[in-house]
This record gives sequence, C-alpha cells and structure tokens, in this order.
Amino acid sequence: MTNTKFNLTSPYITRDRISHYSRIGTALADPDKILSENNYDYSILRDIMNDPHVVAASQQRKMQVMQMDYELDFARDKKILNEIILIMNNLETSKIISGFLDSIFYGFSVGEIYWKMINGKIVPIDILDRPQEYFFFDDKNQLRLRESSNGFFIFDKGTTLPDYKFILIQNKPTFDNPYGEKLLSRCYWSVIFKREVLRQWQLLTERYGVPFLVGKYPIAASEEEKELLLNQLSDMIDSNISVMKEGTLVDFIENPKNEVGGLFENLVNFHNREISKAILSVTLTTEMQKYGNYKSSEIHKELLEYIGISDKKLVEKAFNKLFEYYVHLNYGKIESPKIRFMRKENVIEESADRDVKLTQMGIKFSKEYFIKRYNLNEKDFSL
Repeated sequence: MTNTKFNLTSPYITRDRISHYSRIGTALADPDKILSENNYDYSILRDIMNDPHVVAASQQRKMQVMQMDYELDFARDKKILNEIILIMNNLETSKIISGFLDSIFYGFSVGEIYWKMINGKIVPIDILDRPQEYFFFDDKNQLRLRESSNGFFIFDKGTTLPDYKFILIQNKPTFDNPYGEKLLSRCYWSVIFKREVLRQWQLLTERYGVPFLVGKYPIAASEEEKELLLNQLSDMIDSNISVMKEGTLVDFIENPKNEVGGLFENLVNFHNREISKAILSVTLTTEMQKYGNYKSSEIHKELLEYIGISDKKLVEKAFNKLFEYYVHLNYGKIESPKIRFMRKENVIEESADRDVKLTQMGIKFSKEYFIKRYNLNEKDFSL
C-alpha cells in the first residue's frame, strides 16, 4: 500500500526530479531575461530608474503605501505593545518602507537590521538596504550571501545568512522564480527606445530648429569673397551680429511646419504610456481618451488604491517579521504584535464604528485613547 501520509506531507515535485532548471552549482539562476543577457548586472535595472517618467511613476506607486497610517494589534501583553510602538516611533519608517517597496521594481529586496542593546533589550534601530547582487537563491529557494574572491562574486558559492539579521521581501515569488517579478525589466525596452528617440530628436532640433542663413553673392565674386561670406554667416549664428559689404544679401529660411518633431514627441509619449502601464497598470491619458477627464481620474484613483492595498501587504509582512525577531530575542518564541496599514480616512471610520459598538457593550475608553486614536487636542473635548 502506498505511504499516503509521507506523500502528502513531503514535496513531490523537486528540482532533483526535474532536470530543466538552470543552476550554476548550488545557485539557482535568475530567469529574468534582461538580467541574464547582461551578466546579471543589477546596475542595468538601476540605470532604468534614471528615467524621469520611471521615477515619477515609481514614486506615485510607493506613495500609495507611504501615505497610509498604521495600527498595531496585540492584546496579549501591553508592555510588549508599548515597546513596539516606541520602536516604530524611533525608526525612519519612510525610508524603510521605501526600501521594502523596492522589491516591486527589482523582484526582491533585502534589509539588514542594526540591533543595539538598550535598557537590557536588543532593539532594532535601523534597517539598511543591501544590493540584490550580493545574494542568490539556492536550489532549495533559500536566500544566501554570495562569496567573493579578488573583488569578484563567485556565483555558485554562498553562505547561509545569520538568524534575526536580515528581512527578505519578495514580489510575487514562485517555485520557478524566487527572485520575484521585476517591474523595471518590463520598462527596460521602453526606456532604451525612448532614449534613442530623444537623442535623434535633439539632433533634429539642432539641425533644423534654427533658421537657415542663405547668403547671396554677385556672379563676379571671387573665391575669397565667397569664403568671406560663408565665415560671416557662421559668425552670425554664433554671435548674432555681423558686418558685411554693402549689397550683400542674406535670407532667413525657417521650417514652417514641425511634422517630424511631432512624430518624435508622439513616440516619447507612447513609451511613457507603456512605462505607466507597467508600473501603475493604467495611464490617465489613455483612459481620458475613452471616458473623459472626470471618469478617467476616478478610474485612475481606484486602480492606484487597489495597487496600494496589494503593495501594503509586502510592508506589513516585513514589519511583522521585524516584530517577531524582537519578541523572540527578548521574550522567547511567543506571539508578537501585528501591524496593519490603512488609508487615513479608513482608520478614522473603522475606529469610530468599532468604538461605538464597544461602548454599547459597556467598555469605557480613556481620554488618552481618544487623543491618540483620533489625533485630537486635549483642550478640544471632555468626557
């Protein structure tokens, strides 16, 4: 009879069974085509972040989470909860959240926790981003630190990371791809093509953006006089002034249309829309063409809010891992507080509804609670 219990509790599909997985020694190769074609050089992706439209779209996506409020939930031990609140107040949360959200653009991110002994407790005082190329995933999908030799990384060798020291954030990892989904890879070709379009557009502007100067000389003019006129026209372009022989004619010929320049502008706008779709899943310009200004802005807002709900789960998971580390190091392996990010108006609405129900059940809240929960001034109300 088949050992059903063993089969159910153990993985059946493993990389040892399947031979097509790309590995370099114990290192699992990142399947991202942009990286694999560029020797896994993450500077290729970081260079994409230099594009102004990519930066604007990425910041817009990050701000969906960074502008949220959060609340901590832990009814077991008020002392531990207050310690976690103090830790959050002392951390540079905006920087840390931004680092966590980098995983959306690079597939994964790794934060190294700096601990410090404070009043007999091991307390996290900062979380620093570490470059993705420092790490790889092994054939067990475990994160490892690359070893180096003579200043170069050894791709097939790595060391196990110490406990309680690192936080790993992955964007949509899979069994095939623990390195996660990289939005910057989706923007790569749009940025590359756009740069070439801008370069050609700049050359076009330099060549045809200023009027042509056409000098006319008499039929009997000598070669020296022709050369002199050519030099004078060149000086006019450089200095906007010139002294010429009486009777010399100069015509200014301008391009009355800018059809070619408009073509370049359309190409740049097209690639910008493609970048917006890759990062934000929608472009306001595209939706305006279909629905009009008001309707399109509402669609855009709703989609951004939906993206924020998805992205905040990455941040919540990372902070909850940090709280778990803190509690395990200082109190043992017991339950730890949980964090929840919400839009600011949702915090007020949900808290008010809950507090009304709890009050009806007989619970009495302190003045300090209302000040903290609703950001009220003590002089503005009384109980």
